[in-house]
Amino acid sequence: MKALTYRYRLKAKSKSLNVRTRPELVLAEISGAFANKVDGIVKYKKFQYSLEVSVLPKHFGIVREKRGVFNFVYDPATVKANEKYNKLFRNKITDFESNIETAATHFKNQEPSAEEVKNYLLSISGREKRKPEETFAVINFLNSHITHLENLIGSSRKDEVKDTTINSYRNLNPIIKLYQEAKKIKLTFEKLNEELYREIWEVVNDIRTGKIKIDSFQQKQKKAFSTNTLKAYQTYFILLCKVAKKQEIKIPLDLTDKNLINVAEKNKSEKTEAFLKEKDILKIIEYVPTSKYLELAKNYILIASQTGMRLQSMQEAKGRTIQICDEKKNIFYYIHTIQAKTRTECYTPLFVTALKIIKKNDDAFPDFSNIRLTNLNINIRKILKSVEIENSHLFSTHNLRSSFVSNLSLLRISEKVISYVTHPAKKSSTSSVHIYDRRDMLDKAKMFVEEVNWVNKIKSSQLYTFD
Repeated sequence: MKALTYRYRLKAKSKSLNVRTRPELVLAEISGAFANKVDGIVKYKKFQYSLEVSVLPKHFGIVREKRGVFNFVYDPATVKANEKYNKLFRNKITDFESNIETAATHFKNQEPSAEEVKNYLLSISGREKRKPEETFAVINFLNSHITHLENLIGSSRKDEVKDTTINSYRNLNPIIKLYQEAKKIKLTFEKLNEELYREIWEVVNDIRTGKIKIDSFQQKQKKAFSTNTLKAYQTYFILLCKVAKKQEIKIPLDLTDKNLINVAEKNKSEKTEAFLKEKDILKIIEYVPTSKYLELAKNYILIASQTGMRLQSMQEAKGRTIQICDEKKNIFYYIHTIQAKTRTECYTPLFVTALKIIKKNDDAFPDFSNIRLTNLNINIRKILKSVEIENSHLFSTHNLRSSFVSNLSLLRISEKVISYVTHPAKKSSTSSVHIYDRRDMLDKAKMFVEEVNWVNKIKSSQLYTFD
């Protein structure tokens, strides 16, 4: 038999290199060693063999032109340079090349057909003739989709999403793993009917509450997931299924059925109702941090409770300088903020305490971009416990936004005026104006300031004031 020759290639999902940002299946194209007799004439042909692994094209090779067509060509140096992403790929290459040597030895002094060589490779690798499992396994598809979204960050593409959105997909990973371990199966799209879909959430809740015992979940028994928590998981699970369906993966589940996702309930638990009153915030102003992390958390508490900004907005505002509205009736400082969750923007007037912190930082918004939400919440609770705030263990970053709204409401600031800062109107999707009207933003900021100043003449506040 002639020597087996092969080359690695990708199963491209598009002819355009620019849109090939998702992992693609790696194939080995094998040729030159086997004969195929047609009408008594021996012809040599090639066949493709799946390595059952998908990689990003940019981690696979370099772009080269052949006959006027540009494509990603396998490059060992590129694969090695991206080793942390290609560990499975490199293992698959090692196994494949070992099997090629075994096949060459097996068919020595023979003239096998392409089918015989392929079947032999499948048999010694322990595989049957089938499509790659990762195409249909939910957990594999999920991880591939997460990698795809991570690679879009900073690309300015329309389908780019925030890291918090990617986290919602990441949160599905342990859910699927818990279910698979409990049922001792691999969850696949082709078996995902409504009965199985609903079973996933029942089983995961039974694991949390201790009704089902599995080795990987040794935590104390917890309450079942709330309706709203399940709604969040279900929403992104269905979104994942829709992505899979677009890639022509068959799913028996009716993804248009709105009943697959829980209806949100108004959650009025102690945790969601907790907020910092003015007297509590005054205690925090006097608190002396003992580390840079606690100082960062203190600044976060004070700014968030005086601006109503979410964590995403505060991270996005890093380094942004303050501006001043200098009119006879309206003199106040403000900062341009982006409401990442609603994709809206506004001018947020700065109350005196938040303004002092920003001025101390060279008139630039502090950097909250490198702090993890979990650690931030832990440090927030430490500070609140230290200054003896009641139910300090219930607080998180979201309660600080609630503190802003609740304290202004107690001062009798109207809900509509508060919304100018917390929930600015969304841009019109049909408008040809791509930049939000700055005049409108400033007018709303002025109205906010005017109402606060007017209310303070009647019922003064020590914190929510611009003087």
